[in-house]
Amino acid sequence: MKIKSASPRSIKYAWLFGFFGFQGFTYFKTGNPLSLFWFSFFGFFAYYFIAKMAGEMQDERYFENSKNAKLKTAAIPLVTLFIIGFCSGFPFVTKELIILTCAFGWAVTLISYAFLFWYYDKH
Repeated sequence: MKIKSASPRSIKYAWLFGFFGFQGFTYFKTGNPLSLFWFSFFGFFAYYFIAKMAGEMQDERYFENSKNAKLKTAAIPLVTLFIIGFCSGFPFVTKELIILTCAFGWAVTLISYAFLFWYYDKH
C-alpha cells in the first residue's frame, strides 16, 4: 500500500488551526489548568511558512536549509525543558506555569523552525 503525502493544497490553510490557541484564554474564566494546553495550537501557525514552500522541488539546497533550521531551533526545547526542570522545585512555580511553559515552548519551536526554513530558502 502506497502512503500518500500531504499535497500542497491540503496544508495550504492548515495554519488557520492556530487560532484555536486563543481557546487557552478560557483558563481565566474557568480556572481549569488543562485549558492552557490550547496555547500549543499556536504551533499550527508554522504551516503558513511551510505551505509557501510546499510546491517546491526538493533538492540538496532544500535538505540543507531544513538541516540548518533544525540545528538552530534544537536549543529551544532544550532550554524550555531545563527551565521547567530547574524551576519546578521552587514554591512559587505552579502547575499552570509549567503547562504554559510547555505549550509555548512547543509552539515557538515549531514556528521558529518553519520561519527559519522559509528564511533560508529565500535568502
